[in-house]
Amino acid sequence: MQSKVLIIQNALTQLEGQIHSSSLSADVKSRALTSVRGVDIALILTLCDRASTPLTNANLLYIVCFLAGIDTQVIASVFHVEPATVYTVRYRLRARFNEIGVSPF
Repeated sequence: MQSKVLIIQNALTQLEGQIHSSSLSADVKSRALTSVRGVDIALILTLCDRASTPLTNANLLYIVCFLAGIDTQVIASVFHVEPATVYTVRYRLRARFNEIGVSPF
C-alpha cells in the first residue's frame, strides 16, 4: 500500500515537471498545475487497485490529467503527442475500467 502511494506521488511530481518544462503559456501552466495538485491521491489509489490489469506509469500520468480535467490539447502538448493519441489513450483506459464497472472519467 505504501509503495503504491509513493509511486503515485512520484508520478505526480514527474507530471508537474513535465508541465513546467512544456511550451505552454504561463497562465495555462498555472491552471494545469493547480488542477493536478487538486487530484485526490486516494481516488487514484482506488483506481489502481480496481484496474483489470496493472497500470503503467504513463497510464497514471494520463489518468491524473483526465481526473484533473485538463484539456486534450494541453495534455497533448505536455506529453509531446498528437491530440488523437490522447483520445486513444482515454478510450483504452475507459474500456479497461468499464470491464470492471467503473467509469472514472
